[in-house]
Amino acid sequence: MKKSMMFAFILMLSATLLISIAGCSSSKTAAPTTVTSTLGNSVNIVNFAFTPETLNVSVGTTVTWTNSDSATHHVASDTGVFDSGDMSQNATYSFTFNNAGTFPYHCAIHTYMKGTIIVK
Repeated sequence: MKKSMMFAFILMLSATLLISIAGCSSSKTAAPTTVTSTLGNSVNIVNFAFTPETLNVSVGTTVTWTNSDSATHHVASDTGVFDSGDMSQNATYSFTFNNAGTFPYHCAIHTYMKGTIIVK
């Protein structure tokens, strides 16, 4: 009798652990955000990410990045077209896109942070 009760207890404990582990994990990933805009022209830096990750604007649009993180960030074009320098918390940087094209950029401090401005 003791062996069967112990077996039942271990089985229940194992099932509870499996349910708990399955409930904590998720295979979902957040989809990158894309915004199309002729008036909205801002990118927010928050939680070590550019939001939106991709911004579509018209030629002649000035885009403004705002650092809402407590950490310093540095917006830099992948091709050297624009560069904010170091931006402390609440700092802003603006750049006017006078030519059509796709402009990938990153944070020069946290290189995994990436974004794209698409100008049409």
